[in-house]
Amino acid sequence: LETNLKINSVWNQDEDQLLEVYLSECRVSAEGVKRSITSLPDRPFYISVVKGQPHQVIAHTGRDQSLLNLERGIASLLQIRHAGDEELDVSGHCRVSYQVKSSTRVEKTKRDCALWDLRVSYHPEDALGIAQESKEQISYDLSADGLLLRAESKESHRLRLKLKPDVGSWVKSTLILEHLGTGSSEEITQLSYSTLEAAVESLLEWYRVFDLEADVDGQISELKEQTLVEQFELSLEQLQTEDVGKSSLALAYAKLLPLARITQQDQFEELLKKYPKLASQLVDLLGAVQTFDAHNATFSHLYHEADTTSEQLELLEKYLQSLAVGTHPERNILEHLYKLLEIKGQKKFKDSILQTLATLTRQSNLDNNDPLLQQIRSYLLDGLKSEDPLLYIRALQNLQDSSTIDQLLEQALNQEDSKLSVAALQALKSFSVKRFTPEHRQVFEGIFYQRSGRFDSSARTLSLDIILDMRPSSEQLGQLIDFLASNDRQFEIKTYVWQKLQMLAEICPRFRALLKAELTQRSKVNNYHVLGQKGLTTVLTRPLSQSPGFNESLLSTQEVYNGILKRGSVEFLLEAGRSKVSSFKLGIYTAGLASMVGDGDDSTGGNDPIPADDDLVGEETVTAGMEISVQGSQLRPLVFFVGQTELMGHVWGGSASESTPAYQATTLNQDHEQYVILSSGATLHLRLLGAKSVDLNGKVGFSLWNRNAQTEIQQNTGSAVVGHLAVGFTYAQLQQDFTLTHEPKLSLQADLDFYSGIKLCMQLQRSEQLLTYQNVRSVYLHKVERSYAKHWRSSLIHKSPGCTFALNQKNNEMCNLIHANS
Repeated sequence: LETNLKINSVWNQDEDQLLEVYLSECRVSAEGVKRSITSLPDRPFYISVVKGQPHQVIAHTGRDQSLLNLERGIASLLQIRHAGDEELDVSGHCRVSYQVKSSTRVEKTKRDCALWDLRVSYHPEDALGIAQESKEQISYDLSADGLLLRAESKESHRLRLKLKPDVGSWVKSTLILEHLGTGSSEEITQLSYSTLEAAVESLLEWYRVFDLEADVDGQISELKEQTLVEQFELSLEQLQTEDVGKSSLALAYAKLLPLARITQQDQFEELLKKYPKLASQLVDLLGAVQTFDAHNATFSHLYHEADTTSEQLELLEKYLQSLAVGTHPERNILEHLYKLLEIKGQKKFKDSILQTLATLTRQSNLDNNDPLLQQIRSYLLDGLKSEDPLLYIRALQNLQDSSTIDQLLEQALNQEDSKLSVAALQALKSFSVKRFTPEHRQVFEGIFYQRSGRFDSSARTLSLDIILDMRPSSEQLGQLIDFLASNDRQFEIKTYVWQKLQMLAEICPRFRALLKAELTQRSKVNNYHVLGQKGLTTVLTRPLSQSPGFNESLLSTQEVYNGILKRGSVEFLLEAGRSKVSSFKLGIYTAGLASMVGDGDDSTGGNDPIPADDDLVGEETVTAGMEISVQGSQLRPLVFFVGQTELMGHVWGGSASESTPAYQATTLNQDHEQYVILSSGATLHLRLLGAKSVDLNGKVGFSLWNRNAQTEIQQNTGSAVVGHLAVGFTYAQLQQDFTLTHEPKLSLQADLDFYSGIKLCMQLQRSEQLLTYQNVRSVYLHKVERSYAKHWRSSLIHKSPGCTFALNQKNNEMCNLIHANS
């Protein structure tokens, strides 16, 4: 933009002035194309100057927001104090510093301006957010007697994905005000008022007074004229059921969200009625919208109290699971879900409501004294005394309220019901370790070392995880190392401890040095007899993809008891610098299956009168199930079978030997929107949405005749990130649109042979994957003598080869034994 400014002083007294500013010969240009602005008003605007500094802008009430911001930018550029640490200008309150280069040159640096980070929505997980670097430097050239000859502002804003720093936008802006001459010698008519306030008051019939601080120009972020229904119908091909787990569905989902967030309830209901075969994908979308209109439409269409069908309940649960990943739900949604807890029956549905409500309450960051938070917290704590406290312990895990730690610790110390103890420790493991005190550490150590009685092995390993997360001192680490040579007969726990220590040493140099130093001091431990653990338990982490892909790693924990997987988890972690977030976690739990495969490899010799810890609970009910967590939100667990009768039904009927979907959903991943006001007054708008579509399926083969079992879990994931940036004002806009798509696939196979002894082989494989980045930059000139638009397109594809991950040497030996004749 170029314009000629004619500036007249129409009122003057001491260091106060009223400047009259005319804009003329306004032009915008791009890529060598220049256009004149024909719609510019011919009225002047005014700048009030107090003690030599611009104070306010007096502008015509009919002018648009964009032009008003430009006038504020011009006024702000006149601000030069030579000293001070904070100023208010078009960018809001800024920290400033001045550097006098010479008698005729001064430089000003601006930092941390209030209007450089106007966030509408953002993800509470730091790793799923945006990294922003902003700065501005202004240089002033003065005449020998101190008159301003030239002011030049150079400003830059870099906005990047934290997960993938090479994807994002870099906006640079230059604003120059240069003195060309004194103009004509015509006499300037002065306003004859005794004060500046009176002079300004005389203009207010047609003008209004504005502060220098700018307001967002909403036109920059306006969506094109289209409806959600129209855009949904254009995306039908990518929204089919067979597209779940593909990046095409995730991409369509992310593109529909901006429109969905401004859509009214009746349009949502229209879609639900018109496309019943796509109801599953629709409820995923409505959950991510997080508006009360979307919420009302879902329940109005699907929920009919006692008359709700099982299919409708499944869709409602799916909606709740998608909603639980949301980052900024409307308060009305929380209040409605809390009222729904009064429903009778429909236990599974109530469980899903409870888990979602707890997660949303945490995401909403309610004040500790908020009545709604207090009601929800009290309801969950009262539930610990109910007939099914497990349900409420899981909800407290999603709530993660510091004031509930003591109640969860009380459940963790429960030695009579190991399920409650394990669930409570899982809940506590989800808390930030910053919330735990030294007294809490002593409780966790008491459970792990069994100082106050015997605990379930899973409770002990979970306590160990928390102890290590709390960063043990050298003395505390030495105590753990000594445990490896103790007479504790739980060899699987000792294997867990050693593998966990090794894993942490691999990823943290500081911990590696500490571990090495403590081992060196303990010759009785630092030998093969102790460190060559004979358990089958496995704890490891492996990088799945690194830049130029996403920085993603896998954390696998397989806790084995009597040769059978007792508690296992596979967790996908996204990393950005020191920030780390769990994007998806799959957990498997079993109980009582050892009776199906015999005693296995009896590590005790068979004559020891002291039972192993887990044998203290007596005869366990044969049970298996799955726990799924999406971005830290624990879902209602899926129970495979309870009791030997149900299990044998699967074995003889072969119902588990076919691939069966365990989790199919498309959920919100990134969710960020913000504005930045540039020094010129131009508005910068950034919207970033990411989605992940997951298809998790598995099958189990079990042969009592051959005494073996095979398990396969397959996860197909399609992820997409859609970014849109627009910057400019009424007459010119720059835009950038980019998409990032990725389809990682992972499979976990486990072969168990219990014909002679117990042998377990696990194989973790990742197939070849592609990361595709597409970028479009555009320039538009509007409301000029002839409109203009131009686009630049680019794309990049990165291929990562498939691989099989090495787990550990013992697993390799077992695989060689099982597959020796293959």
